Amino acid sequence: MSGLSTQKRIGEAALILMTGLAFYLCWLLAEPFLAALTWALALAVVGHPLHRLVEKRLPPELAAFVAVLAVLLILLAPGVFLLQQGLSQVPRAFDFVADGLNPTRLRAALGQNSSAAWLLQQVEGRFDLPQELRRLAGAVAGQTPAALSGSVQFVTQFSIMLLLLFFFFRDRVTLLASVGRLIPLSADETAGLFARISQTIHATLYGNVVVKLIQGLLGGLMFWFLGLPAPVPFGLAFAVASVLPLVGTAFIWAPAAIWLLVHGSWVKALIMVLWGGLVVGLIDNVLYPVLVGAEVRIHPLGVMLSLFGGLIVFGIAGVVLGPVILACTVALLEVWTMRTSLGDCT
Repeated sequence: MSGLSTQKRIGEAALILMTGLAFYLCWLLAEPFLAALTWALALAVVGHPLHRLVEKRLPPELAAFVAVLAVLLILLAPGVFLLQQGLSQVPRAFDFVADGLNPTRLRAALGQNSSAAWLLQQVEGRFDLPQELRRLAGAVAGQTPAALSGSVQFVTQFSIMLLLLFFFFRDRVTLLASVGRLIPLSADETAGLFARISQTIHATLYGNVVVKLIQGLLGGLMFWFLGLPAPVPFGLAFAVASVLPLVGTAFIWAPAAIWLLVHGSWVKALIMVLWGGLVVGLIDNVLYPVLVGAEVRIHPLGVMLSLFGGLIVFGIAGVVLGPVILACTVALLEVWTMRTSLGDCT
């Protein structure tokens, strides 16, 4: 009897090892397409209301195709175009910053401030800031064409993402049921986990990415209105800076206002301060409830750590994966808390 038990345990251990090896090999197969898979999942969640509306009127395959086409035209095409325009203006943005850091201009602006002049002299003795910025601009410009100019890797990832998005739309119910059977949770707990993931993706893309892009758009428009160069990359810089706690978009508009003031445009500097502080800096407090509604808002610290940590670990896919991993962790901890409290009650 013990021999049969030992043999059964060995068989179970071998099965566990084989399953783990299979999952590892599947991960190796999927890792090159992690960005495509992640963004397809995110777009499937965001585009689900549209697909559900179309699905009522068309056959499943045609409804999925129409939904993918709508996502492509409404969301992806403008985003790619905007990114291309922003990257093409990056050298002008660096030239603008380098011109603002020109030692001769800075000395004239500092005037009789001996402490600031001494600090400028120390920095100038160690770094040629304008030259370093121009070198960085050249490096960025040299790396960007391959990403968005139709390279094989970009086209492949983009095509796979659209294909995955089609299947996520068409086979949503089947896929969710299949994944749910593999999760060692009850039906209610699995449904809660899926709901948390969906809410997180929705809140991340609408409540963070879209709101930040709107802040970037408002900041870029102000750069254009005031006649400052490279409004698109500076608009993207506004969007990125809006994630930072405390400082936020002031990291961009405050130096721009100082530059305008130093160059004698005090009216433009005042407009930049008012627009940056009252409109760009505070618009997220108005837009977030409108776009996200009653969904749980991720704490700013969690947003910052999950976004930047996700970008470092997973690349561009980390914009979605970082917050989703954080949300899954919180949801699983809630499951443990619920089970523990129920156990204490019994």
